Amino acid sequence: MKGKFLLACGLLLWNLSGAMALEKENVQLDELERKFDRNPANPQVTQLLLKELCRQGKPAAEVLSRYFKTQPETDYLKDYNWVIVRDYVNDIHAPQIQYLFDHQDSFVQYFSKDDVFQKLDKVLVDYLESLYVKNRTEYDREMLKLRKLGYAHYDVVEDYFKIRELRASRNAEDYFYKARKLFRYFPDNHPMIKEITAGALEIMDDVARLKVIHLWAGKTVEPATDFEAVYNYALISRKCGYNELACKYAGIANRLARQSDNPAQKKRAGELLKL
Repeated sequence: MKGKFLLACGLLLWNLSGAMALEKENVQLDELERKFDRNPANPQVTQLLLKELCRQGKPAAEVLSRYFKTQPETDYLKDYNWVIVRDYVNDIHAPQIQYLFDHQDSFVQYFSKDDVFQKLDKVLVDYLESLYVKNRTEYDREMLKLRKLGYAHYDVVEDYFKIRELRASRNAEDYFYKARKLFRYFPDNHPMIKEITAGALEIMDDVARLKVIHLWAGKTVEPATDFEAVYNYALISRKCGYNELACKYAGIANRLARQSDNPAQKKRAGELLKL
């Protein structure tokens, strides 16, 4: 009886602490929204508000629209506006992205070339992804337009999708070299890294090359909440001979599978422990 009482108290305290944390988040967001409403042209407040909205998984389109209505195009090259565009504007049709495309050379003069093209590349592949999957004719048309425009990273964008064809044809040699190239240009694209890791496990046997893939695969398991990423990381760790690491992530994969109550994941995770 005493144990049940203590457990109930513990759960109550845990729920209260969670509620207090949520209330604190809402208070912080409300305060930032009030400050933004008083002066939507303030870039510092706008950045803080956008960061908090993204952290809470809430839409930011309205804030971006209101803020950029206060900014002339010529000010898009200001440091504070570049940060907002780089970190929060992802719609290829947004005026700020169009301006970035039209004035690439100017942005490269003011900011890191890698940063500018990582932003442009990301916006392009995000836009082209659905076309590649659902409308290959339109995808081909958009890629042709991009090539005719002379986009400096056309080959990078093309390889983002071409690597899937190399996986399907089991061309391990070219697959590896395209993977290394894509890791350089999309260093924070976890879904892409996860997909490349899965492909490497499927078609590659060269341990030295798998170790290169392994270095990047590690980025997808922090935090360790994605079953597929953790499962693949355990497998590639085993293939590379990193047995202690493989055991650790096999255990995490099992925990995630149990939490999800997914029979297919439970089966795969169980088989992982037997390797």
